[in-house]
Amino acid sequence: MLDQPTNSSDNEKHAATQMIAAPETAATSTNNTDSDSSTRQDAPVQTQTNLLPMRQLLIVFSGLSTAMLCSMLNQTIVATALPTLGAVFHEADIVAWVGTAYLLTSTACQPLYGRLSDIFGRKVILLGSLGFFLFGSVLSGVSRDMIMLIVSRAIAGIGGGGIVTVVSIVVSDVVSLKDRGKYQGIIGVVVAAGTAMGPVIGGVFTEKTSWRWCFYISVPLSAVAIVIVAFALPLKKVEGNAMEKIKKIDGWGSLVSFAASIAILLPISWAGTRYAWTSAAVLAPLLIGIWLIGVFILVEVKLARLPLIPLSMFKNTHVAVCITTSFLTGFMTFVNLYYLPQFYQVVQGDSALRSGILILPLVLSQIITSFTSGFLVSKYGCYRINLIVGYGLWTIASGVFTTVDPATPAWKLVVFQLITGLGSGQTLQTTLVAIQAAVQRHEMAVVTGARNYLRMMGSTLAVAASAAIVNNVVRSKLTALDFDSAVISSIVSDPTTITSMSGLSEVEVTEALDAYAKGVQVTYYMMTALAGVQFLLCVFFVRDYSLEREDDAREKEAAKNWLQERKRKQNGKGGVAEGVAGVEEVEDRV
Repeated sequence: MLDQPTNSSDNEKHAATQMIAAPETAATSTNNTDSDSSTRQDAPVQTQTNLLPMRQLLIVFSGLSTAMLCSMLNQTIVATALPTLGAVFHEADIVAWVGTAYLLTSTACQPLYGRLSDIFGRKVILLGSLGFFLFGSVLSGVSRDMIMLIVSRAIAGIGGGGIVTVVSIVVSDVVSLKDRGKYQGIIGVVVAAGTAMGPVIGGVFTEKTSWRWCFYISVPLSAVAIVIVAFALPLKKVEGNAMEKIKKIDGWGSLVSFAASIAILLPISWAGTRYAWTSAAVLAPLLIGIWLIGVFILVEVKLARLPLIPLSMFKNTHVAVCITTSFLTGFMTFVNLYYLPQFYQVVQGDSALRSGILILPLVLSQIITSFTSGFLVSKYGCYRINLIVGYGLWTIASGVFTTVDPATPAWKLVVFQLITGLGSGQTLQTTLVAIQAAVQRHEMAVVTGARNYLRMMGSTLAVAASAAIVNNVVRSKLTALDFDSAVISSIVSDPTTITSMSGLSEVEVTEALDAYAKGVQVTYYMMTALAGVQFLLCVFFVRDYSLEREDDAREKEAAKNWLQERKRKQNGKGGVAEGVAGVEEVEDRV
């Protein structure tokens, strides 16, 4: 279903004629697949490809980037504000839910948005997501108690999850596959910068102004994004009345996938902190979540009229591998962003704000590499080498991080970060281009949603899994050194207190720091293995699909007709000249 295409000139001519006759509707593509052309014309969803002239594209892209920045900042901005929030509301025992609530809802909702954007249109769903996000951010900023803040963050997360997925889809709609690498590379810059700078910005607001600005900052940013999307992004109308569209929604699949996500993510957020990994409170919901995954698969195969995640796309080894690497990449990215700052805080005694600044070598190298990698993919039309080199460097970087200890000099940590950024930056958005190159246009939205969902699942699982490793190593090492069990529990719950803990001798402090460093080393052994697996998967299973689609000429023709029709409606006959000018700009770009 998802292999290389065969030519069918008669069908192509027929499809081109249909597109010229109906400019408002993009024709189904012949993409990089083996499916028969007649089957493609009966695709279950309408493609929404809508190539934009460069001037309008830049305006729209600025709005999309702003929207993505909002969502990425909110994933991590509260990290440095949590102690203050716990003290202000006198709810330190549940303050972690301020961050968890956002991640839970944003992750659990992501599979829905790809298909919803197919049914109702990209613009409608993106504006709805931004609206939810804005509303949740305002409520978070004005919260008067911890429960209100947690609920408000959950509301913002519903919108944030939609922003991440639909922005990626819209970029793919308005930019040709050949140019997509550089634009997705820029989105990768926004993702890396927003995620990494969130704790720094949150720390500045908390220390210099008020914790409320951690949420208020999203209000003007999301408002700007709403205005740009509303007025600059053309609405590509999706045919069908409201009732027909509602009937297409995979209701049971949506419900089961959401429940499965919550059932898995909740106990993992508890494990090792609130409850032991072997407790019923962790194992019971995990088992229920795994069972619900089986139910979801059954629903998608047997009941769904328009499946939330078409399981057939996993039959293509290339697609399955790229989605798997996206999950593992999300996992590894968050381990770096969590444990590098904590290493600086625990071992060197740096503040949360300073530790965020000290990981700038990682962030900046990742940003530069993501940007450069995207342009190289667009220029040379191949992405496989970027993935192989990227995961190769990331394997080396993770390997050298296994040597860190309290005596590691600062310059070595900087070099290790630079290698990590040079590797990871080549993979963050390149996997998305690799996936989209291998599927039909009408599958692009759902495969993008699935990829983003699994990447977020990996990110959410990362902290809990790595914390379990570090905590177990610390407990084992300190128990062997005859530390008191109460002291061990205190160190495990907050390792940043090691150097300030009363009752510990200088020798015991050194032993505790060594135990913590050993836990971090073991975590990076795991990271080395994961990066190595991704490297091998890319070497043996990822292929370079052509970024020059066979139907690009027809999509260009559809863009011409659509722009001309839109100009005529706006300006009458006098607008034809402007429409032609816009068309020429599209031709130059495509």
